[in-house]
Amino acid sequence: MGKRQIIIKPQDLKPQHIGEEVNIEMNDARVWHGYITAITNDEVKLRDARQKDHLLKRADIKRIFAERVTEY
Repeated sequence: MGKRQIIIKPQDLKPQHIGEEVNIEMNDARVWHGYITAITNDEVKLRDARQKDHLLKRADIKRIFAERVTEY
């Protein structure tokens, strides 16, 4: 088994990404790590390891990194 890192553009986020563990890179070079808990047209709600929620504006997100488990 292996893992594959995928990059998701903010405009390509869909409801099936809710619950996924991700790293979110912002336009100002900050990176947030956590689980997506909600997605709206303008914002992404992220829960970090301390169980704190963060609202991130889609316009401020550069890209989202997620990992997929592969069979090879």
